[in-house]
Amino acid sequence: MSKRDTSPPSELVSAAQALDSELLRFEALSEQLKEAPLTSEKHLERASKTLKDLADLDDALRLRVGALVQAITGVRNRQQAQADAVNVRAQELQQRTEVFKDLLTRYGALGQSAADLNGRMQEFAALRQQATRTEEEDARLTEVFTSLQARMAEVADEAATLSGAAEEAKFSDIGRQAESLRQQLLSARNKLGLLHQSLGKQG
Repeated sequence: MSKRDTSPPSELVSAAQALDSELLRFEALSEQLKEAPLTSEKHLERASKTLKDLADLDDALRLRVGALVQAITGVRNRQQAQADAVNVRAQELQQRTEVFKDLLTRYGALGQSAADLNGRMQEFAALRQQATRTEEEDARLTEVFTSLQARMAEVADEAATLSGAAEEAKFSDIGRQAESLRQQLLSARNKLGLLHQSLGKQG
C-alpha cells in the first residue's frame, strides 16, 4: 500500500465529502416527503418530522458549504504562495543563467586569447630556431618575446579575475577551468623566459 493510500484526506476533500453526504441525505428526505401519504394522523406526524429533519439538514448544509468555501480559500492561498515561490525561483534562474552565460563568454574569450598566444609562441620558436639571424631578425625576436611576456601576464590576470568572479558566483567549474588556464599561462611564460635566457647565453 502506498503512502498516498494511507494518508488522511485533505481538508478540501473532507469538506467536499461531508457536503456530498449531507446533500444525499437531504435529497433522500426530500423524496421521502414528496412521496409520503397524508391520509392519517400518523402520516401527518411522520411528514412533519421529516420536514423538521429537512430544516435541520438545511442548516447543516449551509455550514458544510461554508466549510467547503473556507477549504477552497485555503487551497487557493496555498496555491498562490507556491506560485509566488515559483516566480521568485524563476527570476533567480533567469539571473543565474545570465551570470553563467556572461562567465562562459568571458571564458571563451580567454580561450581565444590563449590560442592567439600559442600562435605567437610558435612564431617565436620558429625565429629562435634559425641558425643565423640578421640584426633585424634578432630585434624581431626580442620584440616578439617582450610582447608575448606582457600579453601572457595580461591574459593570466584576466583568468584570475574570471576565476574569482566565477567562484564568487558559485560557478566553481568555470572558476577551476579559468584557474587552470592561468596556471598554464604562467608556466608557459616561465618557460618562454628560460628560452630567452638561453638564447642570450648562446649569443
